[in-house]
Amino acid sequence: MNISLDLLINYGALFAYVAFSVDLIIQMLRVHKRRSSEDVSSIGTTARLVGCVVILLKFVATNDPYLMIGQTLFTFAVASYLFVILRYREK
Repeated sequence: MNISLDLLINYGALFAYVAFSVDLIIQMLRVHKRRSSEDVSSIGTTARLVGCVVILLKFVATNDPYLMIGQTLFTFAVASYLFVILRYREK
């Protein structure tokens, strides 16, 4: 079986995006369990989300399906994390 280097790198990039997203899911579960997001920066997470959207637009412009799929997944994970942070923000 001959796997090209490009294909290996593409699947590696998708795996990295999944790993980043799993980390965020673990953080979301932690915030949900504690019912507090006091120690999490909503401004920093918002900045991360804006960055994710900009990078996603760049990948759409380059028309790379592997990067678009991975970045879409990661952007969704960051948006979900921000939602959880804001939901459990102490008022």
